[in-house]
Amino acid sequence: MNQPIENPSKHGYEIHHDTCFGCGKENPLGLVADFTFHDETGEVNFTYSFKRMYNGAPGFVHGGILSTVLDEAMGGLCFHLGYIVMTDTMSFKFHKATPVEKELLVRAWPIKKAKRKVLLECELTSLDGETLYVKGEGAFHILPPRFFSDKLTGGKIAIANELLSVNKLKRAHLFDRIET
Repeated sequence: MNQPIENPSKHGYEIHHDTCFGCGKENPLGLVADFTFHDETGEVNFTYSFKRMYNGAPGFVHGGILSTVLDEAMGGLCFHLGYIVMTDTMSFKFHKATPVEKELLVRAWPIKKAKRKVLLECELTSLDGETLYVKGEGAFHILPPRFFSDKLTGGKIAIANELLSVNKLKRAHLFDRIET
């Protein structure tokens, strides 16, 4: 079960197709990730408890599933910043075996905006932040507007354009605060 933290913003799943493995609400096997954007910090986060079906070793989450939820966090942040992206590169350091069926905190934040890429970092920790399970970074390729279509959004192009316009206003002040 996942629970948004505080004030909901514009979500990636609102402009993405319903069967996405990471955020799709209509995918019975998916993660149904639901990240909340925080204007003051410029990051997304949410709590998540991995189901037992995502086991790698008994009682612990499979590394591929951990990578997927962190990819979704970073990609979701890009949506919140008004970008349509595709994952370019990611790397992760797995610090500790991650237990299933325990509420954990997933976070992602922007580091730098390059010419056609957004660089981000992410982490998966205990709710109190004391235990670090996974730390990662990713580069996301910004898609040009010509790739943004009804097909990419699952028929939600009008809604997506409206949400992206709102989110582009948020990112202007955010990247002023970090290195570009």
